[in-house]
Amino acid sequence: MVSTAEHDNVIELETQNLTALVELQRSKFRAEGEVTYATRVDRLKRLKALIVENKTAFATTTKREFGGARSYEFSLFSEFASKVEAIDYSIKHLKAWMKPEKRGTNKPMNFLGGKSEVRHFPKGVVGIISPWNLPFGLTVAPLTSALAAGNRALLKPSEFVPETAALFAEVVPKYFSEDEVAVVTGGADIGQRFASLPFDHLLFTGSTRVGAQVMQSASKNLVPVTLELGGKSPVVIGRSAKLDLAGTRLAFGKLLNGGQLCLSPDYVLVPKELEEQLVARVIDETQAMYPNITENADYAGVFNERHFARLQHYIDDAVSKGAKLTIVGADKTRASVNNRRMPLHILQDVSEDMQVMHEEIFGPVLPIMTYNKITEVPDMIEPRRNPLAMYYFGKDKSEQEYLLSHVQSGGVCVNDITLHYVQEDLPFGGVGASGMGAYHGPEGFRNMSHARAIYSQTMIDVLPIIGARPPFGEKFRKNISKILGAI
Repeated sequence: MVSTAEHDNVIELETQNLTALVELQRSKFRAEGEVTYATRVDRLKRLKALIVENKTAFATTTKREFGGARSYEFSLFSEFASKVEAIDYSIKHLKAWMKPEKRGTNKPMNFLGGKSEVRHFPKGVVGIISPWNLPFGLTVAPLTSALAAGNRALLKPSEFVPETAALFAEVVPKYFSEDEVAVVTGGADIGQRFASLPFDHLLFTGSTRVGAQVMQSASKNLVPVTLELGGKSPVVIGRSAKLDLAGTRLAFGKLLNGGQLCLSPDYVLVPKELEEQLVARVIDETQAMYPNITENADYAGVFNERHFARLQHYIDDAVSKGAKLTIVGADKTRASVNNRRMPLHILQDVSEDMQVMHEEIFGPVLPIMTYNKITEVPDMIEPRRNPLAMYYFGKDKSEQEYLLSHVQSGGVCVNDITLHYVQEDLPFGGVGASGMGAYHGPEGFRNMSHARAIYSQTMIDVLPIIGARPPFGEKFRKNISKILGAI
C-alpha cells in the first residue's frame, strides 16, 4: 500500500514532469522564431502520414475498446478520411491565412503614410484533451488547427480509452519530436493536472460538467480555452419537410456511432399530425440499415456498462412516467450488458418531468415531442438552451429564418444531420453551455493564433500637427470640436 506521503511525492513528480514538458516545447518555440510556411506544411504532411499509415491499428484498437462493437467503416470515414481532407484543405489555404491583413488607419495618420495591419502569430504551446467517443478524430482535428497556426502541442487522450492513448504515445514519436508534439497518458488525476498546466491555449472536448472544471483549472494560469461540449441538439420537422427524406436522414444521423456523438440528434419536435408518419419512416429506415442490430458489425455498441445502465435508466424512468416505448430491431429485444449493441428506442408522449429530456442522451434513445405552431418551438427548446447543433427539415424559408433568429445553437444543419461538421470551411464550435471558441478551417487557424495589431508610423511627427501635445491650445480645441462638437 502506498502511503499518503509517497502518493503526494508521486503526484508532485508527475506534475513537475508535465510542467517540464510544457517548458521544453515553449523553449524550442521561442528559439525557433518565425514558424515558416514550409515548416507548418511539413508538420501537417507528417500528421497526414501518421493518419494514413496507422489507420488500421487505431481503428482496430478503438473497436476493441468498444467491446468489439464498433463499425470499422464508420472509423474509416469519421476518424481518418475526413481528417486527411481537413489537412489537405489547411495546406491549400495556409499561405492565404498567414498573409498580413491590411487595416484602415485613422486620419490624419493615413494622409502622412501611417499603416495598420493585423498579423497572426502562433500562441506557442497548445494543450488538447480529447474524448473517448471519437478518440482519434477528435485528437487530430484540433491538432491540425494547432499545427497550421504554427504551434506545438501536448495531447491528453481520454483515460477511458487507455489502449488508444498508449498507441498514440507509441506512434506520435515516429513522426514528431517531443518538443513538437507529445502525448501524455494517465487517469483522471493526470487529466486534472494537465488542465492546470501553463499552456498558451487549451482545447477540451467532452461534457459540459467536466468542461466547467477544465475552464476553472485553466483560469489559474489565465490560459485561454476552447471548449467543445454538447447539449441536447434538437431536430425540428417543419410541415414543408419531405418526411421520407427527414426520416431517412434522422435515422442515419441518430445511429452514427450508436448515437455517441456530440452532434447526435437528441430529440425531435414534429407537428402532431405528422408524428406517426415520421416515426414509421424512422423505423423502416432503421430496419433497412440494421436488419439485426445486436449482431450487426455496422452498428456501434454502447461504450461501457456504466453508459448502458445510464441509458436503461432513462428509458425505464420515461416509461414509468407514461412514455410510449417502441424498440426498433429485427430481434425486438433489448441489448444485454454482454452485447451492448442497443437497438433504437423511440419514446413518444414524453414530458418535461422525464430525466431523458434534461440530460444529454449519448446513445440510441430518441424522444419525440409534438407541437402545433412553429412559434411554440423556441419555448420548447429553451429548457435545453444553447445546444451544439440544431437540425431543421423543411422548405419554408420564413420558418427556417424564424428558428435561426429565435433559437441559439453552436451550428445549424438544414435538411440533414451532422454534416455541417465535415464542411472544413465552416467553424465548428458551441455557444454557452455547448462550448466556446471554434476550430476547423480559417476559424481554427485564427483561434489558435494571436491576432497582433501592428501600426507603422512614418518619420513625420503627427501629434504636433493636430496640436495633440501639451501645452494644448486653440489648434487642439479646434480639431477636437470637429469630432465632439462645440467645446
